[in-house]
Order: sequence, then C-alpha cells, then structure tokens
Amino acid sequence: MSMPKEPRQLMINLMYIVLTALLALNVSAEVMSALFMIDESITETNNLVATENEQLLAEVIKQADAYPQFKIYQEQAEKVVETAQSLNTFINEIRIELMAEGGELDENGHPMKKGNKDISTRIMVNNKRGFELEEMVNTTKDNLLNILEEEEKQRFSRTLPLKINPIPENTTKNNWVEFTFQQMPLAAVLPILSKFQNDLKVSEAILLKHFMGKTGITRKQDAFTPVVAANKSYVIKNEPFEAEIFLGSYSSTVDNLTVSVDGRPITVRDGKALFKLNPSSLGIKKHTAKISLRDPLTGETETFTKRFEFEVGERSATISADKMNVLYVGVENPLSISVAGVPSGQIQVRGEGVTLSKTSGGKYVTTPSRVGDAKIIISGGGLEPTSFKYRIKRIPDPVVKVGRKNGGTINASEFKAQRGIIPHLEGFDFEARCRIGSFEIARVPKNGDAQIHKNNGGTYENKAKRMVDNASRGDVYYFSNIKCKCPGDEINRSLNGMVFTIR
Repeated sequence: MSMPKEPRQLMINLMYIVLTALLALNVSAEVMSALFMIDESITETNNLVATENEQLLAEVIKQADAYPQFKIYQEQAEKVVETAQSLNTFINEIRIELMAEGGELDENGHPMKKGNKDISTRIMVNNKRGFELEEMVNTTKDNLLNILEEEEKQRFSRTLPLKINPIPENTTKNNWVEFTFQQMPLAAVLPILSKFQNDLKVSEAILLKHFMGKTGITRKQDAFTPVVAANKSYVIKNEPFEAEIFLGSYSSTVDNLTVSVDGRPITVRDGKALFKLNPSSLGIKKHTAKISLRDPLTGETETFTKRFEFEVGERSATISADKMNVLYVGVENPLSISVAGVPSGQIQVRGEGVTLSKTSGGKYVTTPSRVGDAKIIISGGGLEPTSFKYRIKRIPDPVVKVGRKNGGTINASEFKAQRGIIPHLEGFDFEARCRIGSFEIARVPKNGDAQIHKNNGGTYENKAKRMVDNASRGDVYYFSNIKCKCPGDEINRSLNGMVFTIR
C-alpha cells in the first residue's frame, strides 16, 4: 500500500494503526477518551475535505458553464459526489443507530455505554449492519471506478483508499465483519466508521481533482444560473402553487429568453416566468424547468436546466406540550396549538376531561384536577374535527432533604443550622411547591438512650429543634414516616426516609 503524501492523511492512518493496537488491550477509561479523540480528529478532517470537495465540484461546474465541451466532466463529477453521498449517508445512519443504543450522553458528549461490547456485536454482526457496510464499500468503489474511462480504471483502483482490507490468515474470526466489530466496545467502532468516511471523501477528492484537471483552463466570470423561487414547497390540495423562474444575475429588460416547464412554454415578463399549477392529488410533485438564452451577438443559444419539487398535502393539526408529553394534575400545563393552512383565528379548540384557557395566539393552558386520560379536539377553517389523547399524571414524588443532603454523614454545624426538612421537585419543569404534613425524628446518641418526636409540618417544633441542637459526633438521626402533599393531591403521600450520621 502506498503511503499518503499529505501530512493530515498520514496522521489519520497512523491514528488508525494506534486504534487497532488499543483494541487488543483491556480498554480503560483513558483509552476510551483516546478513542473519542481519534474519532473527533478524523471527523474534523472529514469536514475539511468535504468543504474542499464542494469547492472542487463548483469549479468543475463553472468550467462546464463557460465551455460546453467540458459538460461531460461536470456530469461525471456530479455522479462521483452522488455515489459518495449514498455511502456517507449509510454510515451516518449506522452511527446514529449505535449512538442511540449507547444511552444518554455524558458531560463530554460521549454515550454513557461507551465500553459496551454487546451493542456493536448485536447491531454490526447479528443485525447484519456490518455485512451491509462491507457490501456498500465494495459496491461504491466499483461504481466510482465505473465513472472513469477504461484506461483510467486500473490506475485509480490502486490510488483510491476506499476498500475492505483482508483479515489476517491466523485469525479465529469467520469473516471481516466479525474480525472488525465482534465484541468491540462502542467507543472503538465510531472511529472505524469515521475512517471509512475519510477514505470515501479522499477518494471523492482524488476523482474531482482528476476531472478538474481535465478542463485545463480557468473559468470565465460570465456564467449564468437558473433559479426557481417557489413561495412555498408544501401546499394544500386544490390551492394554487406558484414559483418564479428566472436567470440569476441577468437584467429585467432581457428579451432573448425562453422558458418551459416539463416541455410546456411559460410566458416571460421582465426577465421572469411565473409558473402556476393547481395540484389535484397528494404527494411530491417533481418538475423540470428549461431556460434558453440567445446570445444577441453570435446568435448562439445556450440552454440551462433546473429540477425542482414540492409536496402536496391536506390540512392537518398537531399539538405539542411545551414542557412534557403528558399533563400533570394541579399545575398549569402550557400548550401550543397550530393547524397548517388554517389561520389561528379560525381554530376551534375544546377539551374532554380537562378545561382549556386561551392565553394568546395559539397558546393555551390547562390545569387538570384528576389523574386519568384527557382528549383535546381541534376543528375550524375547513379542518375535520381532530382529537388528541393525553395522559394525566400526578406530580412525581419530591426528594426530601436537610439542607443540601438527603442522607449520609453531615457536619454537626451544618445539621444544626437547618430549620426543618424541605421537599424538592428535582427535574420537574413546572412551577409547583410541595409541603410537608408531618414526620418522625429520632436521635440515637453515641452514648445514651434514643429520643423520638413526631413533628407536625416541615419546620422543626421546639422538641425537635432541641434534639437537633444537641447533635454531636457519632450521633445518628432518623427521619421516617414522612407525609407530604403536592398540588393536586387530595391526601398526603408517603416519602422515603433519611438517615444522617453526625461527624
């Protein structure tokens, strides 16, 4: 295998070798971090190469616009980009699937299950995603080579880095997929996928530079671009669709322009053609616009083509809870309600099992009074009544704390400074406050008899306060039988107790 000449590409290959070596070791937390550093570095390089590839393709297109004899290279270059994009998208889909199985992200943006080996084995080996990747890589390289002339294929087949390397002869694995992904930690699979994307983008760059070199001349600055400007890409059935079709960077006084859409001539006024259509069926509608420009000096005519599409749908309604996908008893639940294609003033909203109040525009609020199910019905503006079901749940149990702690060891000074116990609704986005009804406090001195007091409310009563003020090293305090009431509760709920050891 020939060594890459560019320093950044050489660095990536070296990191890939290091990655392979790391996988033979017992993967520690430090190694996990190194794997993500490798993945992030390769991803950064991929983004840089992708930007360069966009510029290369743009230059090929400019050359073809200026000199029609180079149109064939534009078509080949665009086919290279299209072919590469399919594989790149497929790899991104695998990455998303792996990340989704990896659980929540930590403070560094890495999945919590970064060291899990079952995820990689299940998705890449058992679910055949690795075999699909192997086939896609081989097929993509063949398709890229098939874009070239016959005499060029053999030369570029050795140059393009995109390939599946053969597995070692002494391995116990049955195939490349098992050798590469079986029992590999999730953190190790991500840079492997990034490496394939890097090989793909470098291969794409090599071919784009090849076609750019074939043009052999600089681009002249008088190219034209056809533009299709639609006022919307999604329309309601039997409502009009309009799009302006014009030649960018051209005078509104142009009189040597002809426009057609799907072969049907469109009248040109002030350098623009207005395309109108009343779709009668649903779905995505695709059209092709052709603009012909006659050179007033030479009499020659150039034709430009632009494909565009829009989607035809029917009126529909959606509701999204601003903070949760459920409604909570006893607190105000804000809702945003909108209907595509219907003005907000024509929307009619009513509830079953809940009462809705409109605050402004499409904003509503509801305060359920009981646990169960609710239904919100939307109609108006030509929309058939549409209902949405919601679950009504009670506010989750709060976490009771003394100061900032809910148990464990605590300094005597910190313990004595508190006035009582307080319930906290941790992770609950609504404004709500729960109140302590009663609790039992027990002091077990290091040397002495236990003391017990039933306290009403969350604030210490006199006897409870004296017990707390006597706290000394080695004492143990028990808070039990804690009763609490939150908004929407008809009776007190029982909460978990706390145990503190004074240090």
